[in-house]
Amino acid sequence: ADRAPGAVAMAAAMAEAIARAREVHVGWCAACNITHAGAVGYFALQAANVGMAGVVMSASGPMMAYHGAKVSGVSTNPLAIAFPAANRPPLLLDMSTSTVAMGKVMSARDAGQKIPLGWGLDADGRDTTDPKKLATLLPLGGPKGSGLSFMIECLCSLMVENPIIAPALASGGKLDAPYLNGIAIAVDLAAFGDRERILSEADRLARLIAALAPADGVERIYLPGERGDSILRERMREGIPLPHGTWSRLLACAEALGVPPP
Repeated sequence: ADRAPGAVAMAAAMAEAIARAREVHVGWCAACNITHAGAVGYFALQAANVGMAGVVMSASGPMMAYHGAKVSGVSTNPLAIAFPAANRPPLLLDMSTSTVAMGKVMSARDAGQKIPLGWGLDADGRDTTDPKKLATLLPLGGPKGSGLSFMIECLCSLMVENPIIAPALASGGKLDAPYLNGIAIAVDLAAFGDRERILSEADRLARLIAALAPADGVERIYLPGERGDSILRERMREGIPLPHGTWSRLLACAEALGVPPP
């Protein structure tokens, strides 16, 4: 994609996957040499919003320690799965393979706040609470997170003969011109059974899980996607808060490009 904007490329990839799924029940589309795609759950929801299951993954350069290592060896590989339901919004899992996404570290850095232990390591491979000293993120669940990242690199990059991790590690840890790969998968539920019954079962599963007795100190059980939906409603109502550091970086970028700030 010649380093095309990731959001545009992945939206097009999922549109193509949906079109192929309408023909043969499953669509799989790869986007190569793109830039950062943002929240990949958006693209998985493209499939769920037309009644299909959607899966999206992306691969980038090393920024997370492989389990047992003290330096970056794999990416944080965003992964999203969206599933439609009959009488409720689609269910959506949107996660990275690290304990926390790099965006949260950057937000803490911009806000001048500490980060919890377990988020990442400094340049000496030691756990740190200083976001400015963080050199690499830590994998979610140890070997599970790093192993998942390894396999997503295989699916997103090796399968399309456009590797990212190995060339980066061979050149010292990063590439001069970073790029990403992504895959979008759409699945027609009707290929596996009665579509309306499947959607109704999604409703029932969600209802029963949400009705589980909450643990002490827990106000409610959130289903996949519900926490993000509540934040979306709040942001639409009250606006998006920006830490001073983030705003300063945006102003500096605007000045460098000759764009008047709002």
